[in-house]
Amino acid sequence: MTEKIPTENHTERRAEIRETLEKMKSLELKLPSLPIYLFRVKDTSSNGICFVVKGDSDILNHIQLGQILDVRYHAEDITKPSEVFTSEIKHITEIDKGPNRNYQIVGLMILEKGNQSRSAI
Repeated sequence: MTEKIPTENHTERRAEIRETLEKMKSLELKLPSLPIYLFRVKDTSSNGICFVVKGDSDILNHIQLGQILDVRYHAEDITKPSEVFTSEIKHITEIDKGPNRNYQIVGLMILEKGNQSRSAI
């Protein structure tokens, strides 16, 4: 099930309507020589996913536009296996208003979908 996020009071610049996905709860990033980072999925489109990162998080020093990552996505239903998607960082945008002020939104485009078990990464 999806829930549309209202776009009132601002100009929508996205090419696709964003929706929150109840089935995708979180994602994890594992980069060489860093701990595993776990983030809550903010919203998604048919080809991408966004998540929010605290503005002073060290992970922002290790990711960049155009970077290709294998990202593990966890379903809200814990009986379902996690999935690994090869994804490209399409944007890292600072939030300058509201409750998430001084955070960054990281937008990923899913390039290839896989369905790997927990031990795959």
